[in-house]
Amino acid sequence: MKPQPPPIHGDDIAKKSRAAKAARREKLTVLYFLLALASTPFVYYVFFDLPLKFYVQTINAQGLDAAAPPLSTIFNMTLQASNRRAPRRCYRHGEAVVRYAGFTVAAGRTRVFCVGARDALDVPVVAWADGVTLPKSLHDRMAAEQRAGSVELEVDVKLFDGMKPTWMWCKVTMRGAEPSDVTPCRVFAPQNWVSDIAPRWMQ
Repeated sequence: MKPQPPPIHGDDIAKKSRAAKAARREKLTVLYFLLALASTPFVYYVFFDLPLKFYVQTINAQGLDAAAPPLSTIFNMTLQASNRRAPRRCYRHGEAVVRYAGFTVAAGRTRVFCVGARDALDVPVVAWADGVTLPKSLHDRMAAEQRAGSVELEVDVKLFDGMKPTWMWCKVTMRGAEPSDVTPCRVFAPQNWVSDIAPRWMQ
């Protein structure tokens, strides 16, 4: 007679099923742990090592109202740095350029400064230039804007944090001799695409 396979009892089937499920759970646990471990630097870099927020205010500007070119300009500005989350940040030096309609009308350098964690700091910046010549059409346009009461300027700032520069673009509106409003700068940093949608407790 042909030998028959041993009978399979219900308890054996249940034990094998439980063992298979436990093995799958163990594999998934290891997989999740490895994924979490691999993504930790990315999560920290994107959500916790947030770049500073910067704001700019022009305290006063001289030389834009010259009747004819060339212009000799001086801008006294304040760069406000706000450290939202990261550890203490220091910048060795930086550069600031003031532009009108894309043309440089002043340039200067920032001093060395550090901002503590969850702290803010006002950094004075002086930008100036001699012999600035704008195209006649732009000079006439600026004169017309001044007569209307306001001139819109762009401020580009580059700060050096070790080997990694931080770029930002700011817009200010000058109204006569009055200081401009404090306006936020757009910081070009890899984390910024998520920093504005991150939960408030992360910021």
